Amino acid sequence: MAAEPWRGAARTILLAVSVAGLFPPVAALFEASMRSHLLVQMPLLAFCGGYWVYRSPPLKRWLERVDPSGYIALVVGSGWFIYWMLPISLDLATFDPGIRLLKIVTVPVCVGAALTWSWLRLGPIGRGVMLLEGWAILGRLGWVYLISPVQLCSNYLIDDQQRTGSLLLGAALISAVGIALWAVFGPFRKPHRTEQE
Repeated sequence: MAAEPWRGAARTILLAVSVAGLFPPVAALFEASMRSHLLVQMPLLAFCGGYWVYRSPPLKRWLERVDPSGYIALVVGSGWFIYWMLPISLDLATFDPGIRLLKIVTVPVCVGAALTWSWLRLGPIGRGVMLLEGWAILGRLGWVYLISPVQLCSNYLIDDQQRTGSLLLGAALISAVGIALWAVFGPFRKPHRTEQE
């Protein structure tokens, strides 16, 4: 099929982005500021995991057997998502190679892939809970980063922290609009696809 070469190239690029973050020169680019670390590298890694779920029928079949409802993946994904939003986790990942490796592995697998699988399996109510919890985390953490009078991360200055907080609050606002639109139109869509690719 004509799309296969493109898909192969996309998989290669996504894998390269993930693995490259292990090497200090590339890691330094992502970790140079809290904004690029939290709002660029983390979403890229999570997207890698989500793409893997979408494009891997064997993985979907395995997940069907292990977690047909998507609830286990939701708990795992939510826990790791919260962990990697914490300042201490960002700090440790900038200077500890073991924690950096943990980030490169767990963000795609335990956040991106897990939450994508949950989204595919849950119905409108479950998806609504996911959206609301994601919005709440962005809002709470953005507010804390923005108004905190002290530097929360030893490797990131307070002005970088406050800019990151502003961006997180902006993301929370956009998410709120998206949630409102989804609440109006989303439940009328099919909850999830059941056919195998």
